[in-house]
Amino acid sequence: MRSGTTVTVILKPRAQGSWPQPRSNNPMLALVTSTATDSNGGARVTVRAARTGSVSITWGTQSAPVFTLRLSVAAYPVQ
Repeated sequence: MRSGTTVTVILKPRAQGSWPQPRSNNPMLALVTSTATDSNGGARVTVRAARTGSVSITWGTQSAPVFTLRLSVAAYPVQ
């Protein structure tokens, strides 16, 4: 993805309960800008890429993540 891009992740409800809060392992590269949980337990999370590099967004603890999203932010030439 390109720096400045916003991505929305939609997670289906979990049988084990609601989704934990997501966190970025490097907020300087990608920041979780909003989170919402619907009445069924599904989650909607918006992540904004700020700088080039690789980053992980993790739901749950680092030692026992429920779900991990890995993003690569790259610089693309403007055409």
